[in-house]
Amino acid sequence: MGFTALDGLPMGTRSGSLDPGLVLHLASHEGMSLEEVSTLLYKRSGLLGVSGISSDMRELLESDAPEASEAIELYCYRAAREIASLAGALGGVEQLVFTAGVGEHAAQVRAKIVAQCEWLGMQLDDSANQQSAPCISSADSRAGIWVIPTDEERVIAIDCLNLLELKE
Repeated sequence: MGFTALDGLPMGTRSGSLDPGLVLHLASHEGMSLEEVSTLLYKRSGLLGVSGISSDMRELLESDAPEASEAIELYCYRAAREIASLAGALGGVEQLVFTAGVGEHAAQVRAKIVAQCEWLGMQLDDSANQQSAPCISSADSRAGIWVIPTDEERVIAIDCLNLLELKE
């Protein structure tokens, strides 16, 4: 993410990175107000906006609709593109970590993303991936590929407690 949660990957309802000219187009050519553009980008874009079906990756993976496949493909492409960008900046990738809802639970999505990163020497262990094992890279992979669960609520609670202790 960048300045806001709109930057980066498309999310369930958020657009992800986009051409800033789109905002100008929506306002000047479509007559949308700032509030309408904000609602569109934060609440009606992302997986929901592309698929027109759902913001939930689980529902999209279960759907036979071509629009669901298109949303999944876009998400995986954008994730692979971000990995490639970082690989270029860092001079390669030693470890790749999948986390949070999609990263922890969507083996099909992980497989699609890693397949687009094979040029970086990444190879998936299909069986480990299907089981969402902690390590899902094959023995031949040049980079470790991991599934690491998150507990965002716990981290937020700990940070809040630490801030409260600082005030006392």
